[in-house]
Amino acid sequence: MGPRLRPRRRLRCLIAAVLVALAVPQGMASAQEDAGLPDEAPPVVEGAPEPYTPGEVVPAPQLEDAREGEDDEEFRDPYGAASQRRTTSQISSQVRYILERIEVIGNTRTKSRVIRKFVPLEHGQFLDPESPELLATEWRLMGTGWFDKVDIRLERGQKPGYVVLIVHVQERNTIIIEQLVAGLSEGVTTTTDRSRNLSPWLGFKLTETNLAGLGIRLSATALASQFNQGGRLDLRYPKLIKDRWGIRFGTFFLNGREFYGDQPLVSVPCGAATCPGTSLVDSAVVRYRRGGFMLGTERDITSTLRYTIDWIGDIVSVLERPEAASETRGNEISPIEFAIADGHSFVSSLRFALIFDKRDDPGITKEGVFLRAAVTAGTRFLGSDYDYLELEVWIRRWWRLPWNHTIRFGAFGGVAFGNTPFFYLFHVSDLTDLVPSRFLEMQLDRRRAPNLLNTSIENNYLGELAWRLDVGYDVPVYERVRDRGLREIDLYMLIGLYSLADLRDQRLGIDGYSGFSRYPMDLTFDFGFRFDTRVGVFQVGFSTLLGFIRL
Repeated sequence: MGPRLRPRRRLRCLIAAVLVALAVPQGMASAQEDAGLPDEAPPVVEGAPEPYTPGEVVPAPQLEDAREGEDDEEFRDPYGAASQRRTTSQISSQVRYILERIEVIGNTRTKSRVIRKFVPLEHGQFLDPESPELLATEWRLMGTGWFDKVDIRLERGQKPGYVVLIVHVQERNTIIIEQLVAGLSEGVTTTTDRSRNLSPWLGFKLTETNLAGLGIRLSATALASQFNQGGRLDLRYPKLIKDRWGIRFGTFFLNGREFYGDQPLVSVPCGAATCPGTSLVDSAVVRYRRGGFMLGTERDITSTLRYTIDWIGDIVSVLERPEAASETRGNEISPIEFAIADGHSFVSSLRFALIFDKRDDPGITKEGVFLRAAVTAGTRFLGSDYDYLELEVWIRRWWRLPWNHTIRFGAFGGVAFGNTPFFYLFHVSDLTDLVPSRFLEMQLDRRRAPNLLNTSIENNYLGELAWRLDVGYDVPVYERVRDRGLREIDLYMLIGLYSLADLRDQRLGIDGYSGFSRYPMDLTFDFGFRFDTRVGVFQVGFSTLLGFIRL
């Protein structure tokens, strides 16, 4: 990006300081009207030893004097794009200036005032040209997904000691397909259904990340299959109230089936005089409908750290479920806990999430960190029929290697206490890549995940305690040569270790297992291709082929 601001020679700094001191008292009023500067001189920086004139050298370790006769070039300080390797721990500049104004260029759809909300500076403030906050602002703007490129630099202002902050952006398409999933799943329509049905399913999430150029994020999610159907709308308007607080709203309706057990023994009322009482079936099925809405707010703490607070209300109607069911777990026969109340019930919960996002690109990430920690609490004080507490933490770290490959480490951990509904418990399909993951919190396939390590995890499909560690490696096989169409294709490989259990199992274990097999953990892996296009990032994985072989 261009040359940095360089400290000027002491003599020139002294001359500039004298000129500023003489010019400010005489021509301030007219100059302020022309340049749009503040009516009063900026306040002294809090914590500074003494007030200083804009452009004056701040005491710092001695460096080599500038070369004699070197011309003073135009002020320009591009800070390094977010995708470059400049750290925020560099030594600060020896010179500070006053920010005259902020200019946004290159934007055609996004409003300039929306972009300026992400710059944590105000007109008239003292500005350190090596401030790490400026680099963090580039990361934050890239993290919105609105831009292909963000360049922040400084240029000379209208008066000595004043600078203009230029935010140069290159916009990208903001209507994207965030998720597009499809496949075949095995399921049964009811508990007493003896036929295993193999049917296709399709799910997608379409998002406008910058509606009307105002930074509004509007998403529509839908799922269609023989066993599950549902839809969801989400609206997010960041920095709406006083440029600090955002508004979050969502509503959804789901018609689904949850599958329990592997050939469990169930008791189903049939209403006939010759009812068998109990039957051995493929799965115990709970057919339900679930709808509700979410309302919340969010606020940025720094340019890379923010938090959200949401209230979530779920109305659940159980349409059909067995009276009772049991399954074999090791050497024991245990009752199946359906984790849902009969008839109609209401779930009312509060969720607090802390998010640290410092990625160079939210699509195909090359370097950066993403962390999300969430606490969800349902309580009768909010009108809920369920009292529970759930804690979750996700973290991912990417490194760009010298040969342009990318390595990624990820970790997840979660625990749930109390009477947690089944859709908020941890599911094995969310931890392994070898079976289709849940979509809209609905189970897509009744099949169990492969048990590659032959451990007690084969008994667990829902759990209160879950964790996962994984490592991924990305190899670019095609990189864009133009701004339109296909941008990049990456070959990715991933391997991980995960665990799922109930809190009781962690203390007592499952009878019938010994040695390493007592620990409910297993391996997962995936490999395939990621395609970065103008309409979104698509991933084609081949790990679920292992599950299809079992059909």
